Amino acid sequence: MKTRWMVAFSTLALAGILQAQETAQAGGGVAVHAGGMGQHVMIRHEMGKWWQNPDVVSKLGLSDSQISQLNQVFYNHKMNLIDYGAAMEKQDLKLQSMLDADQPDEGQVNAQVDQVLAARGKLEREFTNMSLDLRKQLSLEQWRQLKTIRGAEGGPGDHFFMYFKQKGMGPGGPGMPMGPDGMPPPPPPPLD
Repeated sequence: MKTRWMVAFSTLALAGILQAQETAQAGGGVAVHAGGMGQHVMIRHEMGKWWQNPDVVSKLGLSDSQISQLNQVFYNHKMNLIDYGAAMEKQDLKLQSMLDADQPDEGQVNAQVDQVLAARGKLEREFTNMSLDLRKQLSLEQWRQLKTIRGAEGGPGDHFFMYFKQKGMGPGGPGMPMGPDGMPPPPPPPLD
């Protein structure tokens, strides 16, 4: 039972992160992914490539040099994000293959879950480093102004709001209510 919760959460996280890469290009919004575990819905609040928005450029007073540097930082990190996303997808595919077996080996499944989580960690770390490197291109005043522009919801890369929806599971549904931070709470202990 514990393994099933871990697999469900890992699959949810994987779907959200991979879908978020596509959503980030569009500047945020709602992404829906239907897969073997049900439908995953992820809402990502962010501003996409905010330094290419003329209104934001004007409000922040970004120079052409800063815009060029922001583009280069984004490009450099995006290359790694693509690689880490692919590595995570490969690890998840291995996990799914193990779970599809008639008699899954729990030890191997748990070890593979660790591999999925490690790959996900690399992806999250790279995304965080990209956010920090983008921020380094701004003056303190520009950073403060950007925080004001993006508002209380957070901004470039700060949040993922995800939930898992399958047969009544989801916000307020049985077994998977949402926590106060928009993420599912930890699974309950097994009833075994």
